[in-house]
Amino acid sequence: EKLVQFILACQDEETGGFADRPGDMVDPFHTLFGLAALSLLGDPDVKPVNPVLCMPEEDIRKAGVKLQFL
Repeated sequence: EKLVQFILACQDEETGGFADRPGDMVDPFHTLFGLAALSLLGDPDVKPVNPVLCMPEEDIRKAGVKLQFL
């Protein structure tokens, strides 16, 4: 799909980080949200991410975090 292609085009092959657009400088912010987006779009190579906490589900379980909904 086009969105996944765009996100992957923003990835720096040397560092693995993501930029806001192809060819720009990678940064932690766009790397975090690039990986989260790939996870939420179902990329099998990325661990499942919790959309509320923007953290890997595995880490949330390990930490014993319980989400409370209003």
